[in-house]
Amino acid sequence: MTHITNQHLQFVEKAKDAFQNNPVLETYRDHPTSEMIALRMGADRDCVHVFELGNEVANFVQQMDPQPGPRKEVREFAQAMELMLASNEHKGHWRREHQEYLLRELGKNAVQLEKELKKEDHDKYEITLRCANMANFAMMISDNYGGGKL
Repeated sequence: MTHITNQHLQFVEKAKDAFQNNPVLETYRDHPTSEMIALRMGADRDCVHVFELGNEVANFVQQMDPQPGPRKEVREFAQAMELMLASNEHKGHWRREHQEYLLRELGKNAVQLEKELKKEDHDKYEITLRCANMANFAMMISDNYGGGKL
């Protein structure tokens, strides 16, 4: 195995950025005459394996978010959740909120969602807003009182 240098670490950062920006990219080379090549590796596709003209440098494990990522619908819904959180940033952080308040707010949004869904000509934006709010309050409860990652 080769001694790892700053040049290797800088190459890993470039490769990591390239892989993060393109989830289907499997091989990275920063230019055609580069002395190094990086491969996306690992069961979760989150490792960067670097080779130097046939000599292995190192396998940099867990350098990226695991792949495959969330489905398109999940990503879009998460963006709606983030927009709603950002629009309420002025209220402060939820970690200081009690579960009763969070549950009550979740319930209020559920009631408003139900009313909107019963309308003949319902507002799709309002439905997404209510669902995102409900998901955010559920996330807050999980963050404050849950057990972390599944």
